[in-house]
Amino acid sequence: MPESGAEKNTPMDGNYNMNAFQPGHDPDDSNREKDYGNSCAFSSARRVDFMGVKVHDVDRQQLLQHVLFMSKEKQQRLVTYVNADCMLIARKNLDYRRILNLTDLVYPDGIGVVWGARLWGYSMAGRSTAADFMPLFCRSFAEHGLRLFFLGAKPGVAEEAAQRLVAEIPDLKVVGTHHGYFGKEQQPEIIAQINKSEADILLVGFGAPLQEFWIHKHKDMLAPGLLWGVGGLFDFLSGRTPRGPRLLVDHGFEWLCRLAAEPGRLWQRYLVGNLMFIVLVLHGRIMRFFKNHVP
Repeated sequence: MPESGAEKNTPMDGNYNMNAFQPGHDPDDSNREKDYGNSCAFSSARRVDFMGVKVHDVDRQQLLQHVLFMSKEKQQRLVTYVNADCMLIARKNLDYRRILNLTDLVYPDGIGVVWGARLWGYSMAGRSTAADFMPLFCRSFAEHGLRLFFLGAKPGVAEEAAQRLVAEIPDLKVVGTHHGYFGKEQQPEIIAQINKSEADILLVGFGAPLQEFWIHKHKDMLAPGLLWGVGGLFDFLSGRTPRGPRLLVDHGFEWLCRLAAEPGRLWQRYLVGNLMFIVLVLHGRIMRFFKNHVP
């Protein structure tokens, strides 16, 4: 079920404390959802409350239009995805769930979220997997003169991803890259590098939920107007992680290919995790039925 966001890179020195995030710490949090709702560009973007996470019902073209609009706003905006694994994490980690619900745009990356939401009675346009849409989006970014910075993955991966994209889209402006393996003492230097690049969009590929915690904690120090959590996108764009057969990818079964390629690492995530997700979705559907139909 999880797609492009499923690859979890371990950024920094492994000592980053996700629990360091304290609800209510950011004085802007109370106004973020209100500000988002007041933006006319998003008034038609319906948010579905699925398993406690507010997910936007947007198709790929709508997602692109929202991203383009946000990248040109004066106010900083946050974007990320959710898949089945993200939903399971958000169910247990209230801080992560809260950050997702404060994020300006949360789109369904995995087919499991789309299927699950539909089972709950919410029609959704479909999934938007960054590994599929990012090359197309980058063509539009190039046309609009937007500057990108890639942060995340193992050393060399983000750079390779940028090189491959620029080779395909010569006008694309990737103004900087940096791997995701760095210590806390290096963070000021990396943030300064990002800000000096004058990037409009910062793509952060640490994997969920670490990338969302990192973005939320450092957003006030970062100059780019759009901060976007992209999971394992750079591994796909660089060619380090191959995609599955097109037929399986298009029908939401790419996870089977990844499980077959790395069973030792991914069996618990895809077999146990997906089964747990299905059970929770069905349980929620039954509870909603009784709530709505039993007096």
